[in-house]
Amino acid sequence: MAYAFILSAMAAPKISERLREFTQPTGEEELLAVDYPRPRLRISPWQACAVAVILVVGVVVWLGISARSDKSSGMPEPAALSGAPGAAPSEEPSEIIVSVIGEVAEPGLKTLEPGARVADALDAAQPLPGAETMALNHAQRLSDGQQLHVLPSGAAPPPAPSEPGPAAASTSGSGTSGVSLNNATAEELTELKGVGEVTAQAIVAYRDEHGGFKDVEELLEVSGIGPAKLAQLKDQVQL
Repeated sequence: MAYAFILSAMAAPKISERLREFTQPTGEEELLAVDYPRPRLRISPWQACAVAVILVVGVVVWLGISARSDKSSGMPEPAALSGAPGAAPSEEPSEIIVSVIGEVAEPGLKTLEPGARVADALDAAQPLPGAETMALNHAQRLSDGQQLHVLPSGAAPPPAPSEPGPAAASTSGSGTSGVSLNNATAEELTELKGVGEVTAQAIVAYRDEHGGFKDVEELLEVSGIGPAKLAQLKDQVQL
């Protein structure tokens, strides 16, 4: 019996050995204790903010230099491109002066507002009872320096208002008879060969906008009229 007790005591592990087994390192502790090297470059928050501010300032400066170089290069503004080449913008006059002669109570020079019509000049000159005013285009727009001749009833139609000097001399190429570009209605203009309703309305619109035709050649400025049609119309129209 004593022998059996000795054998059981030898077979049972000692408590100190069991505790030692629990305290033995497993090998994982060495992996956890690795001393990693510190990064060579470290950026603090205030340094990052400073870099961002420098970038923004650089972009603003670059945009300012680009805009300044565009102006110094002489590039035209969009508004300048819309006008005719070499044409300076004209200012609207504060008043226009026209001459009214013939069968009127108050002949002479009349000062009118810009954009005034023939009817305004007649109101200022007061046509006489025997004056022929129905032959005039009362809606025609006047320009500075024009003359309006009011003839007695039954007389031939008066010449269209014209400017003295070089402008009047430029009409030498127009025909001596035909439909009047400055007095004819749109319906009368459609009687011209090669002129339809659309072209007739375009002629009237140009006449109203520019205060009448100074030269038959101005028909080239009307939409739908080219050199060929102008040559066809020259013998059919007059100012």
